[in-house]
Amino acid sequence: MSLSTYNEDPFDFDDEEDELDLLQLVSNDSNDLNQYLVFKGSNLEWYAMNVSKIEEVMVYDENISISYNNDKKNIICATADIRNSMTSLIYFDDWYENKRLDDSEYELIILANYGGHKLGIIVKEVAHITAIEADKMSDNTQSNAKSTFIAKIIIEGKEEMCTIYDGDQMLLDVFDNIEEQEQYTFDTKDLEAIKNKLVFFADDSKFVRNLVENLFKTLNVSYKIFNDGSFLVEYLHSHPNEKVDLFVTDLEMPNLSGREVIVSIRKDKTYANSSIIIHTNMSNSVMDTELRQVGATQVIAKMNMLNLGKAMIKELM
Repeated sequence: MSLSTYNEDPFDFDDEEDELDLLQLVSNDSNDLNQYLVFKGSNLEWYAMNVSKIEEVMVYDENISISYNNDKKNIICATADIRNSMTSLIYFDDWYENKRLDDSEYELIILANYGGHKLGIIVKEVAHITAIEADKMSDNTQSNAKSTFIAKIIIEGKEEMCTIYDGDQMLLDVFDNIEEQEQYTFDTKDLEAIKNKLVFFADDSKFVRNLVENLFKTLNVSYKIFNDGSFLVEYLHSHPNEKVDLFVTDLEMPNLSGREVIVSIRKDKTYANSSIIIHTNMSNSVMDTELRQVGATQVIAKMNMLNLGKAMIKELM
């Protein structure tokens, strides 16, 4: 079922059972990078996450087997048995440092998959799915480190401000072993073979840029890092015929998405055969296929530098 089959308010249902059935279909065929699920925080402000990160949206009730965590210092509030898989749960309001409401105020669990890390995000209320174009997003990282962009959207006929939160930062905060696993080694012969190869990398997350830069140093490759896809493309236009051995790019960026970066690179005959790795925590099988069709060589989950390093070595050799 495609997202395009929904009306303006796809979450206006007659009863809870119908709601659950339809919500399970939300992300099945979601290959549009601009589709966002909009939900409300306890402060009555609106937040959004890309539909491609969502496996399912579930009603938060007694039908789910949950073991609660009494450690108030732990952002993970509980573990739930969802589809026979033990899944960590967090309240979005807790993580974003909004006021936690009474448990009865929370209606839904957004079951998300961030590059292989599964997480249940408990939210108060879902509004609808909406398209937010990349050029309509404004950088909001200076205002709040847990957000990436802010945009104006229409909800129930009214223009509202909406914050797209930083999923990379959420992963770091929830799964604190991500940084610990970044102890990696590679074969010396492989490192010698790719020494000084030139890699271009684009990502709007400062945290991810730092992680990847450390990987580049370990691999001993030459590199240029851009904090948005638009800057990478602008650089290529101003430096025609520069030999680039590999491109690595995030998918969700404010001014130019990773998909648009791929299309732009492939239009230039100089890079017709250059490898392009998409490094993202937004992924599903439909999207992976579509990205490869427009020119991506590999799609790699974020936060695992060992896997990214192996993929880079494969492409550079």
